[in-house]
Amino acid sequence: MTPECELYGQAGRNNLTVRKVYGADQLRYLRCRHCGHEFSERKGTALWNTKVCEAQAVAVAAHLSEGCSLASTARLTAVDICVVQRLQAELGRHGQHFHAAHVQAVPVKAVEGDERHGFNGTKQTPAWEAEMLDPQSKLVLAHVQGPRDEALIRRLLADTAQRVANRHDLVLFTDGEASYATLFPEYFGVPYQPARRGATGRRPQVRYRIPRTLAHVQVVKRREGSRVVEVSIRYTHGSRKRVAQVLPELGYTQPNTSAIERRNATARRLGVYQVRKSIAFARRPDTKLALGWWGVTVYNWCRPHRALRLPLAAPQGKKSSSPVHRPWRPDSLITFSRSRSSC
Repeated sequence: MTPECELYGQAGRNNLTVRKVYGADQLRYLRCRHCGHEFSERKGTALWNTKVCEAQAVAVAAHLSEGCSLASTARLTAVDICVVQRLQAELGRHGQHFHAAHVQAVPVKAVEGDERHGFNGTKQTPAWEAEMLDPQSKLVLAHVQGPRDEALIRRLLADTAQRVANRHDLVLFTDGEASYATLFPEYFGVPYQPARRGATGRRPQVRYRIPRTLAHVQVVKRREGSRVVEVSIRYTHGSRKRVAQVLPELGYTQPNTSAIERRNATARRLGVYQVRKSIAFARRPDTKLALGWWGVTVYNWCRPHRALRLPLAAPQGKKSSSPVHRPWRPDSLITFSRSRSSC
């Protein structure tokens, strides 16, 4: 667990030995044969320096992922609310680092982006959550929070462009927010330097070309009160032919943002501070940020998605397919660390 060690982050080197076992959970205290550094097996996990037993910590994480508030989680798990506050902060930080390490070079054919309205501190302080989703795998690629302005959309597009395998070969579906259309060429287009006119003067600013494999479509909804009365499709960048190629692969007949809209509904059930038509709001910005990242982590890696199904080898009654399960459970996710197999 020390970056100075030559075997840091290398699994399967058999350089770790158990020096002792301690605590009610019988935790292993490990020692590296190469550098001599000693550390707990919880080092680098969300349970590092946790005084409560592992079963209670996992219960806290499970209740928070089901949309329970901090106070109700403390009552249901029989721990102090300060424990819940500290654990949710660690869960959010751990989930964010886990996301950054594992969501890399994702092969996508299309992505959908949208924002969710919420509050922070008081009802007079809006706090938005913006996400980008792969509609085929239902994987959340990027998650940012803040005021709904150009800076929020810029952070969202920049993070998405870093995590996809080929940012020049995809179709982006978004709502009618003007910042998407303005910033899309900068983060997904191909930059080029225009030729300078004459031998003197400043060179022209860098421009961006939209290749044929790239397109951006905006689904603009017109509302009257709380009711959607009209939906129009706006082909902002790229060709309609590129959009038509990807629609059958997604199972769509026309451009839409149905996958990210369903994700928004799920996220509001996972987070107590995202419930509609209520006075629920986070009193501290770091609380909402931590719970937002923990919700993304549970959604990406811990829960089965009924929208994703695999055919069964043999039908079981009326069932011919089963939902796809993510490879980790919540208890193994929050205790995941390199320290179990490397220094």
